Amino acid sequence: MRKYRIRRRTAGPKRLKIIEVVLRNLYKDRGLSAGKIARIFHCEQTAVFVALKRYNIAIRHPKERVVISKNKLEQLYTVDQLSTYKIAKKYYCDAKTVYSYLKFYKIATRPRKVVLINENKLLTLYVKKRYSLSKIAAMYDCHPVAILKKMERFGIDRRTTSETSTKHIKKDFSGNDEEKAYLIGFRLGDLNVRKEGNLIRVGCGTTKSAQLNLIQGLFKNYGPGWITEKDRQGRFHIDFSLNRSFNFLIPKHKNILYWVMRSQKLFFQFLAGYMDAEGNIGIYSGRAKLRIRSYDYGILQDIHRKLLGLGMRSIFTLEDMPGTDKRGVKHNGTYWGVTVNKREDIYKLLGILKGVLRHQKRRDDLEAALQNVYSRLH
Repeated sequence: MRKYRIRRRTAGPKRLKIIEVVLRNLYKDRGLSAGKIARIFHCEQTAVFVALKRYNIAIRHPKERVVISKNKLEQLYTVDQLSTYKIAKKYYCDAKTVYSYLKFYKIATRPRKVVLINENKLLTLYVKKRYSLSKIAAMYDCHPVAILKKMERFGIDRRTTSETSTKHIKKDFSGNDEEKAYLIGFRLGDLNVRKEGNLIRVGCGTTKSAQLNLIQGLFKNYGPGWITEKDRQGRFHIDFSLNRSFNFLIPKHKNILYWVMRSQKLFFQFLAGYMDAEGNIGIYSGRAKLRIRSYDYGILQDIHRKLLGLGMRSIFTLEDMPGTDKRGVKHNGTYWGVTVNKREDIYKLLGILKGVLRHQKRRDDLEAALQNVYSRLH
């Protein structure tokens, strides 16, 4: 068998993979040098300068050469017993620069300081209290690199760039499948989701306070949120910043996911989320009715078929064609609907949804509808 030699492409300079907002935060807002940013992203300093030019970020001029006289250095290091790290802070330079001057002036250096910090203490400070490396180093009168080496020895992972470049702490998604199914249903119904760098941004515009309260309740434990003042249309805009554990909210699915459809419990969680966004429960001509109307043909078809499979009769209808209807409501696409109105079926369905709906108005409407159906059944 003939052997072939694979010629590997000679590796060029490593391109810095960093979005503009993060680079601006690190370089301009936090004042980190190109060298420090390069060490964070494990690339060459040149790659950082290339990225700065690409994003039209003004590059700071190099500082003038740091000059420390021998007398001053002896006073600070030998007499005052300051560390090279503390002296460097006074001169706004690196501790290595101070050490180089010590060697140049032949000033006897002290033995390397042993940082006495154990694993549990470091975990408490860095992971639990979320202190920065520089803050921990200042507590132990050492350089942040010494703390970093301790972390590497103990196997403590450093925080990601997303975590270190953001002001607000964001919590990972719980991983609960029922919560996930509900959130996907609500997202497909009435939630704008977009990815911005390492962040997942979710939100919507609404005139309803119940909708604002619902979205706050869903995401307040996971990340920071904001609500704007009313706009010209009288709508409030709510927005939450979440971390990448919420990536599952990004896709705009055309059908209900298989893992949701195959589980009765997860299907009703999804349906509750979709109902809270797009559904309506009301009493019309003295009869309770549950309706869901939207442009999502595939999702409504899946809901219709699943309900039929569970023994609950539903009606799938074409509500309106694209264009403006008789009421003056404009439809950008074909408008579909699922309706459940038979007494036994709606009573059974509402009994299930009672424990999973979260929108306060839907819950209130459900209670009124249940009373209506109960009075008609007895």
